[in-house]
Parts: sequence; structure tokens; C-alpha cells
Amino acid sequence: MSQEMTKTSGFHQLVELYNMREHPEGGWYNESFRSPVHFKNEDGTDSTTATVCYYLLPEVVRSTWRRLTSDEIWLYQDGGCLKIHMIDANGIYSTAVLGSTIRHKEARYEVLVPAGVWGAAEVLHGGEFTLISCVVAPGFDWKGLELGQEEELVTSFPHLADVIKYFCKH
Repeated sequence: MSQEMTKTSGFHQLVELYNMREHPEGGWYNESFRSPVHFKNEDGTDSTTATVCYYLLPEVVRSTWRRLTSDEIWLYQDGGCLKIHMIDANGIYSTAVLGSTIRHKEARYEVLVPAGVWGAAEVLHGGEFTLISCVVAPGFDWKGLELGQEEELVTSFPHLADVIKYFCKH
């Protein structure tokens, strides 16, 4: 993405407005809420009950495969649709489209990515970007984020090699 484009785009305006920073999976984010309510995990560690963040993905970027140890609810906010690709522990592949149901009948305003499911995303329908809110419960912790490694994912799910490679960072 050119420097000139980002200075005048809605994408750049959102990055500035919400004080976003680059996310290691691709895209930009900023945590907007972290619950003050905590609980003890089975292993004795402390967790917050929920977090919310803004996540912004420009059309020229695909997120890489990642999974969390928590459930995620992705909520559409603005821009183009977001196609979410998922692979569960049994190697079952599915997709969901997050976006305006009024403009795109296949879209939904919220999508659940369950804990332990590999997910990746891309902007659809010619949008410059997609802005979502992501609710994570139990709350997001960097220790609970795993970025997918192409070789390991293809070894685990050889029948999905093409879609896995499409979203892996090179």
C-alpha cells in the first residue's frame, strides 16, 4: 500500500482515530475494553472475563492463520465484507462472511470463531478495508495466541494445503 494512499484514506483515518498498531497476524488493532472482573483458571493463573478490540484489515492484506485459546465473536462495524476462513481440530474447513446483510445477503453482522479453531481473513466485495470489533472471552492474552506455521498446518491438514498456503505469511 502506497504511503500517499494511506495518508488520505478512510483506512488511515481509522488507524489514527483509534490509535491502532500493527497486529502480528496482519491488519491493525487497538484494545478498547478489558473487563476488571477476573477469575482463576484450572492451572491457577489469573484471567480477565472478556476483552474487546477494534481490528482493521485493509483490502491489500490477508491475515495469517491464527488460533486462540478463547472464543472470539467478530462484529461488523464498517467497510467491505470480511471472509473468515476456519479449520477446526478435525480438519473441517468452513467460511463465513462478516458484513452488512442489507448490502450482501450472504453476510452476517456477527461471526463466532470458537476457541481452538484456526482462522484467517480477507476483505471482500472491493472494500478498501473492513473494520470489526472482536469480543474475546475469556479475555485476550498474548500467551493464548498461536500463529500458524505453513509446514505444520499442511502436515496436519494436507487436504487443505491450497487454502492454508494462501493465508500463510512468506
